Amino acid sequence: EKLVTDITYLPYGQKQLYLSSILDLYNGEVIAFTIGDRQDTDFVLDTLDQLPMLPENCVLHSDQGSVYTSYEYQKAVKTKGITMSMSRKGTPA
Repeated sequence: EKLVTDITYLPYGQKQLYLSSILDLYNGEVIAFTIGDRQDTDFVLDTLDQLPMLPENCVLHSDQGSVYTSYEYQKAVKTKGITMSMSRKGTPA
C-alpha cells in the first residue's frame, strides 16, 4: 500500500486554516484528515493517529517539511510500522 500526505492552505474569511490529509494511492481515497489553524507537529500527528490498520510494507510519502522531518513524527510513523519516504529538496513530486 502506498500513501501520500501533505498540508493544504484553506483561506477562511480573515484567517488561514490548514488541511492535513493522507491519501491512499490505490483508489485515491482520503483515509485520514485534520483541519486546524496551526501547522505544527501535533497537527500532522493527529492525522497520522486516524489511520486504520495498514498492511505490512506500507509506504507513506511526503515532502521534507519541518513537521514531517520532526523527531516526533518520524517516531510515530515508525511505531505504526510504516516506511517513510520523502522527496528530495526542490523536487516535490
